[in-house]
Amino acid sequence: MDKIRIFCEGTSDQRFLRDFLELNYGIILTDKQLDSNTFIHCLKGWSNLTKLRTTITDTYSEYISLIFIDADDVKTIGKSGIKESQEFIDNLMADWEWTKYDKFIFPNNSDSNGEVEDFLEKIINPENSEIFECWDSFENCLTGKNKGYNIPAKKSKIYVYHEALHGDTNTEKEKCKDKMRDFKNTKLWELDVKQNVYLKTLKEFLDQYLP
Repeated sequence: MDKIRIFCEGTSDQRFLRDFLELNYGIILTDKQLDSNTFIHCLKGWSNLTKLRTTITDTYSEYISLIFIDADDVKTIGKSGIKESQEFIDNLMADWEWTKYDKFIFPNNSDSNGEVEDFLEKIINPENSEIFECWDSFENCLTGKNKGYNIPAKKSKIYVYHEALHGDTNTEKEKCKDKMRDFKNTKLWELDVKQNVYLKTLKEFLDQYLP
């Protein structure tokens, strides 16, 4: 982390990136370091990047800023899809006259709209895929009622995935929350970079900046 600082949208993203860095680069960051936004800065919403000019161009001027945000879709005003998400970052950095940055747009940094939750869905332990099959049936059921029921957000889908696999004690329930998620838990996640194109794409991006 001598050359970079990371900025990401949410707490779950922050926890995932922390675990990915440890597994693939041997970089260990404590909860305290995450909470203080020292190495991986949680934006708490993509639009808050606009408030960090001083942080990026002054406080962290010696570092390359790696910015991770969701592509989203047409429902998101001001950032409706991967092209607009890329342009949002590029235009902002141009306004700041700043060039020491790079960007990764979830879910695949290429041609897909979506969110980090779409990325996470692609890296689950495949033994648990039936959980999402049940969720899809649930969504289809809601839609089929023709009563205008809202489909729960993708964040809810990932939360239910955790809840289905953790125990029912308060301690286990805590593990479902964004801040407490453990992406090194092989019961839930399969982070084999060689076997997963989504993880491979992410690692190839980070390999440019990490030994």
